[in-house]
Amino acid sequence: MNHTSFLALALVAFPLTNAANAVERAKSEDVIISRPGVLPSAVLEMTDEPGKWFKDPKSGGSLVVIKPGQAVLIKMTDTNTDHTITSLLWQPGAANFPVDQEKPSNASVTQTFDKPGLYVFTCKVHPYMLGAVVVDDPKTEGLDIGSEIQLVTGAKVPTTSDIAKKLLRTFFVGTTPALWRDYRTPNWEVKLPDLPINLAGSVLKLSVLNFSEPNALLQPQTPGVGEVWVDTQFEGVSGKTKHGTATQIDASNWTIKQKVKGVEQNMNNPHNMWTDATYKYIYQTEWFDKRLTTFDRTSGKVYNTQVVGQNPSHAMSNPLNGMLYVAINGEDRVLKLSPGEFPTALGNINTGPHTGPHGHHITDDGKYMITPNALASSVTIVDLASEQATEIPTGGVIPIAAWSDMDHKAYVANLLGTPPKMLSSLTVIDIDGKKKIKDIDLAENYDPISGEHKGEAYGLGPIQTPVSPDGKYVVSANFLSTTITILDTKTDKVVKSLPCEPGCHGVNFGLKKGGGYYAYVASKFANDLLVFDMDKLDIAGRILLVDPKDGQITGNYGMGGQGVLPLPLADAGMLAPTLKLVGTGKLSPEVEGWLTLVTQQQRGN
Repeated sequence: MNHTSFLALALVAFPLTNAANAVERAKSEDVIISRPGVLPSAVLEMTDEPGKWFKDPKSGGSLVVIKPGQAVLIKMTDTNTDHTITSLLWQPGAANFPVDQEKPSNASVTQTFDKPGLYVFTCKVHPYMLGAVVVDDPKTEGLDIGSEIQLVTGAKVPTTSDIAKKLLRTFFVGTTPALWRDYRTPNWEVKLPDLPINLAGSVLKLSVLNFSEPNALLQPQTPGVGEVWVDTQFEGVSGKTKHGTATQIDASNWTIKQKVKGVEQNMNNPHNMWTDATYKYIYQTEWFDKRLTTFDRTSGKVYNTQVVGQNPSHAMSNPLNGMLYVAINGEDRVLKLSPGEFPTALGNINTGPHTGPHGHHITDDGKYMITPNALASSVTIVDLASEQATEIPTGGVIPIAAWSDMDHKAYVANLLGTPPKMLSSLTVIDIDGKKKIKDIDLAENYDPISGEHKGEAYGLGPIQTPVSPDGKYVVSANFLSTTITILDTKTDKVVKSLPCEPGCHGVNFGLKKGGGYYAYVASKFANDLLVFDMDKLDIAGRILLVDPKDGQITGNYGMGGQGVLPLPLADAGMLAPTLKLVGTGKLSPEVEGWLTLVTQQQRGN
């Protein structure tokens, strides 16, 4: 048996779901969708299914193997929204590469591959969607990965380098739910097939990437105030075909209160959420869809599900007037809505052509909104009084999240760095001056070839990057290095990094009982919530996001941690509108009780 056939069998036997029943359908559709004269030898179908975002209908995996000169069809199938088909890495010198779609669509791509080696694709709107093609020369020993890879950032690195190994491990873990970190088990075991791979003539086993780590939960000694919501975006739910729940955690005792599932509405990949000043309503975006869902914070009852646009990602309110702003990630706008049980659309703010705004932020005083534009390497600053928008080019690759401090200094996470020198970066923006100040290299102390980092803190692949409510620190969740980095805002230097989880993603701040703050960190490919003590700059706890009593959850238990919403809101400006309602009868007794625990320091006094 040749090594190509061995890989196909290994990926089916390995923890990947066999989807052979889709082969005949794929064959019949290939002839219709292919470019004239190009008949693909393999298919990758883009779906909403967690871990199977690019799916080979024959094996159920996210990787296909072809020979030089053959083609692959990449197409949309079971998805409710638009995507881009974009090269993440490829072989230097390969003909007709990179592949990129300027804006999201449902168009397919048939691509011919001439050069042996590894090619990885993603979606710029949903950049953890990963699919791979290996072009294998059957005359060589082992599966051809190539001698080097070209990254979308412009960098070329050897396939034997540390950064290449991190990318390979991230690919296999992210696309294989059986390898996600499950804290219900004693250990996290990453076991890959014992498959020979050829790196520039040197043949190694893929299993060299295997490892094992013990799993241990930890109860924080000091309670939090209120509760924490986490979008467990990948949980399977009985009664609906799409994935995802919103998980509510009681911060006083670290137990799960409920999971909001949206069964009747078929809630699809809930990604990020926000609330109103009374904390009665939760506004939930459905990122792999076109909808915003509004539900009751206490009961979980869904009031309203409405179409708002392609790929709504984040939602946030203006503390001055309560107006809700939803980033339409698959388009070029932020939608403004009135708050309440049935939010009413009041107009759009254009962020610029082909921008794709993602994790936007509204300043604590309600004057400005800043959008990181994932499709445009830019940010847009919006004066919310006039709604005048100014787009600023930054050079970052996939700007994905922004956060501002009390002085209108904003930090923008560039998921894939700032070419040509920075593999991982934050861009600093002067909001009042509407200009870029500088880039901060989060991987300044890291050698991508050897993996050495001089004993210094570093991060690769920042996603959510909030500024602490006291303005002292920026906390970044880094997906590629699986670390949390702490940046001192006085020096703009990384002062510490701590281990995170596979798919480290969501960060937000909550109130600690007695004063101070917790940073809550959620990860896509693990089912725990990290509790980080900002006074000690250390991990205080690890909470399981699985509810063993909930019989409606059918798979990916507690997985997919992305949006994090602690209540009460920790930023003083965002907290102020709720504090003003104390004693008016507009707040529930539960919320009134939370607010009695808020210290003067946490109020910003």
